[in-house]
Amino acid sequence: MTENKQLQQEQFNGNELEVEESKLLIEDKVVAKIARIAVDKVDGILEMQGNFADTIGSFFSSDNETSTAGVDVEVGEKEAKVNLDIIIEYGKNATKVFNEVKKVVKANIKEMTGLDVVTINVNIVDVMTRKEYAEKKARKESNSSEDRY
Repeated sequence: MTENKQLQQEQFNGNELEVEESKLLIEDKVVAKIARIAVDKVDGILEMQGNFADTIGSFFSSDNETSTAGVDVEVGEKEAKVNLDIIIEYGKNATKVFNEVKKVVKANIKEMTGLDVVTINVNIVDVMTRKEYAEKKARKESNSSEDRY
């Protein structure tokens, strides 16, 4: 131990360096994006539904930044809390969808970040048939393309 200290002092002209503990910091938006991508794998979810703030934010940001619409997270040093707003497909069992979401989101976040997900809240904001959803999406795309001209 003494030899290492002497070596550091020699390398830096006798100035001792303050040793800091290394840290891994993970932004909330990273965990939100992981959760969002994980949810896409779950059968029975038609869409993540963003809140009013997400809608306003989409006007001022790129598509990449809005990919976390409908996902709200709180990230600590070792744990995370995830809140999701979803539109569920008509005829699907909400409890099964919820259990699958919990399993997939927890596993993906743990694998990629090492964080333990302590809470997952799923808020079902709407239910639609696939046909209704396709029609709504087509109308939305039609309106946005008209807005460009």
